[in-house]
Amino acid sequence: MQDENYDPLSIEKKWQKNWEQGKKFQPNESEKNFSIVIPPPNVTGSLHMGHALEHSIIDVITRVKRLQGFQTLWLPGTDHAGIITQLLVEKELEEKGISKNDLGRENFLKKVWEWKDQSGDKITNQMKTLGMSCDWSRERFTMDEGLSEAVINVFVSLYENNLIYKGTRMVNWDTKLKSAVSDLEVTSSNELGKLWTIKYKVGDTFIEIATTRPETLLGDTAVAVNPSDERYKELIGQTVTIPIVNRDVEIIADEYVDLDFGSGCVKITPAHDFNDYEIGKRHDLELITCLDFDGNIENKDFIPEELRGIDRFKARERIVEMLEENGILVSVEDHQIQIPKGDRSKTILEPMVSEQWFVKTEEIAKKAIKVVEEDDIKFIPKNWEKTYFEWMYNIQDWCISRQQWWGHRIPAWYDEAQNHYVATSEADVRKKYKLSDDVKLMQDEDVLDTWFSSALWPFSTLGWPEATDDLKNYYPTSLLVTGFDIIFFWVARMIMMGLYTMENIPFKDILIHGLVRDSKGRKMSKSLGNTMDPLELSEKHGADALRFSLIEKANPGQDVPFDEEWTVSAKKFGNKVWNAAKFVHLYTDEQTSLVIKDVSCIENKWIISKFNDTLSEFNDLFEKYKISDAYKLLYTFLWSELFDWYFEFSKNLFVDDTHKVETQSVLRFVFLESLKLLNPAMPHLTEEIWSSFNKNYLIDNEWPIEIKIESDVNEEIESLKEIIAKIRNFKSN
Repeated sequence: MQDENYDPLSIEKKWQKNWEQGKKFQPNESEKNFSIVIPPPNVTGSLHMGHALEHSIIDVITRVKRLQGFQTLWLPGTDHAGIITQLLVEKELEEKGISKNDLGRENFLKKVWEWKDQSGDKITNQMKTLGMSCDWSRERFTMDEGLSEAVINVFVSLYENNLIYKGTRMVNWDTKLKSAVSDLEVTSSNELGKLWTIKYKVGDTFIEIATTRPETLLGDTAVAVNPSDERYKELIGQTVTIPIVNRDVEIIADEYVDLDFGSGCVKITPAHDFNDYEIGKRHDLELITCLDFDGNIENKDFIPEELRGIDRFKARERIVEMLEENGILVSVEDHQIQIPKGDRSKTILEPMVSEQWFVKTEEIAKKAIKVVEEDDIKFIPKNWEKTYFEWMYNIQDWCISRQQWWGHRIPAWYDEAQNHYVATSEADVRKKYKLSDDVKLMQDEDVLDTWFSSALWPFSTLGWPEATDDLKNYYPTSLLVTGFDIIFFWVARMIMMGLYTMENIPFKDILIHGLVRDSKGRKMSKSLGNTMDPLELSEKHGADALRFSLIEKANPGQDVPFDEEWTVSAKKFGNKVWNAAKFVHLYTDEQTSLVIKDVSCIENKWIISKFNDTLSEFNDLFEKYKISDAYKLLYTFLWSELFDWYFEFSKNLFVDDTHKVETQSVLRFVFLESLKLLNPAMPHLTEEIWSSFNKNYLIDNEWPIEIKIESDVNEEIESLKEIIAKIRNFKSN
């Protein structure tokens, strides 16, 4: 029997336990196949509103496919989040007065694994609270044994095919992490800074040069002017003296220089600026580093002793003072500057020349571009293809090494002469390169970029490099649901790695969702105080209410300006469905056999016709991934057509026996079939109601099909509704 009152929390806990114990989320055999992998949340994380939106979209799609008879796999897992996890554990140790260097690499990694074992399932449990129907028996972690094997195998394969190399190049350097970081892990903020104009001596005269980073003049190796700049044509090829270090360098001509910015003269520091680095390569300039990897001025003979070893920003202050003392600081102006910061550390990054491991991306990117151009992979909405292509056509080699301890250690070993050897293990190195046991080998200290292992996620989670049944059955996956903000980080790299390793696309469709914003359209952030905790919302209003309020607003590619009132309204809707079920029980429980045969009553024909129309349009919208529109449509049908109009019509039909049994059958059938449509968005509520009518599980049932009726009666009933509405309006006025 159905309880009198709707209590979301007790229902939700009950069904989460029942589904999981009954293994209801594991795939059933079918000729049709649907598979999807979760965008793996960080193992350090807690569920936020973006996760709640993304997971709700995936879960609704998965549950619909399951009811439609697909062999359905939603594979869950978490990412080891190399940088943020190491930072978190280091912070915990520092609070106890311990540094990672005190422990050493091996003992520090033991501490990280201990933390993971204690706290790593937090986000998984939060997902379960919201009713996500993942196959938890297949849950993966990017550092588990199987995925680690996949990472090592792909690295070695890429190296053997000359697609991975070790080289010295300009990278973004994080002085807090003491590591290189990817271009995609850089956040740029527009801030008010300073523009210093400095006099550089040329013979008996001076030229003026403006800079936002005066400390880098210690590493200047040229001054550049535009070759078409008439002011400086005679100076090209002459020497100019760098202030403070008094080094003579050449004045060169390069079209990179903007004639209209500042004086038209630009200091060139190839070792500490990305643009200068490219100019340096074109003109074969010397690379002079003046900063070390801690962000301090290097201790070199040509640098004044008072500057050596001090922090870069303190050095900036002292250099400005020295310029003033020498009478060569022309001016200081306020200036808007793009400041690059580490996404994780929030530290101002330094462009640094460093020896790192890189993936050559040009060739594998061409194939990844082609599969999207030829619609083998489709972006939904399609306009996100443009974003993808813009990046892919201008792709740079991918720096994959990180100077961290937590992560997949690079499978490269060095002998005493620093020759490197790449293989899956030290034993394989010795065998592959025919090295005797006398040759001492040391493994590379660096680990791989976290996004490297994530790029293999669609096939590594299915068991590759083993030829597993899961790999055979579920790769390529059917769909990827993700945010636009990781198209470069993750989506593009999965496509490239899937095509390289599996020689097949990793997924067929990419459904892009927007960001969850506050009700004013602002991005949620702790500093604004406008963040919302999905777990708190689900505790207050129920997980079903939260899911439905997100799904109803989740148009592909569009941001969701969220308001808690939506969840309040969704809970009221859930209560309406609960009370509707009590109505159906009241009028139909006396009948033991409720089979729809010949429908003669016009009201019954009308509601069947309305249900058929709703089902047909719902299916059409869903196939186009217009999930929000599909559930808005269902909401209108349930609230207005079924619960309002038809329930009122049916009361009159129960007065005598002429249409009573037929109406009981139609009422119960249409209500229960409608529950199936609502179930993917509000699974706990609908399963509870279903169980009060049936002995089987709703999750084990089949998707509705249209009910055949002979004639179209909508016009007659719509006229009746119009008359009744006018009477109601007249009475209320």
